[in-house]
Amino acid sequence: MLPRDVALACATGLGLGAVGLGTAFALHARADGPTWIAVALLPASTVIVGVLYLVLARLRRARESDWLALGYTAAVVLATALLTIWEAGRELYAEMNIAVW
Repeated sequence: MLPRDVALACATGLGLGAVGLGTAFALHARADGPTWIAVALLPASTVIVGVLYLVLARLRRARESDWLALGYTAAVVLATALLTIWEAGRELYAEMNIAVW
């Protein structure tokens, strides 16, 4: 079982990644293509996590800073996997519609 402060740091990283990438995906899906807000949101969330990482490292909380980065990385990897599945499903659906008509 993880200590409370480590679990909180990991949940914070996971939450920041999920909110940032979820918002970027929602903006991308609504516009059916990349928008400047979605493109700017991803580096901004990375900078926020980087600053939090440095603050935690400066406070000699190396374990928490590592788990913060790990949580953010897990959110990015999960979002990438879900986006890949989403796009593959859309492509498959489009192919099926073309084959039917």
